[in-house]
Amino acid sequence: MLAALLVVFLLILKKPRPVAEPMPPAVAKEKSEEFQSKMQVLAESHSRGQSAEARFNADEVNAAFQQSAAEQSAPPALSAPPAPSDTDAIPETRTVQIAFVDDHATGQFVADFHGKDVYLTVSGKIGVADGYATFEFTEARIGDMPVPVSLLNPKLQAKLQAPENHEKLKLPDYVAGLRIENGQLVIVEK
Repeated sequence: MLAALLVVFLLILKKPRPVAEPMPPAVAKEKSEEFQSKMQVLAESHSRGQSAEARFNADEVNAAFQQSAAEQSAPPALSAPPAPSDTDAIPETRTVQIAFVDDHATGQFVADFHGKDVYLTVSGKIGVADGYATFEFTEARIGDMPVPVSLLNPKLQAKLQAPENHEKLKLPDYVAGLRIENGQLVIVEK
């Protein structure tokens, strides 16, 4: 029994294979600009009353997230450590990588859990509800250990609905739909 617990513990702490390759900053900046350019085309199409859709590959989306995180990060000397809270609190996560396969999106996040980096990899389907992006979880792993989605889904949905995250999921008024199709994110304009 002790050996089984040790194996589970090691699987949880093991760093999984990345879902996408990291990009050098120069490439990330270029891909982020491509992402912004496609979004601008969607907005312009909407203002002209034309329907349009844009397709984004995972590199463009990862670069946009990377650029956004870099712009929002505070200098380390000025940031204070988070105040400890109750034991049921969800550790703060930061996006590591996003990948698109067929009609699913996979996100890999790292959370600092008592001084150790723990990797959470989730897959699911992306959609839109009431002007906000939604995510229907279909698979989850902590480290390299598969976890039943039914165990994590309530906490993950609560994390997505938290005020600080929910507003980040707000879509521009001109976006009617999101989906993953053939390994690409498709954004449909109203």
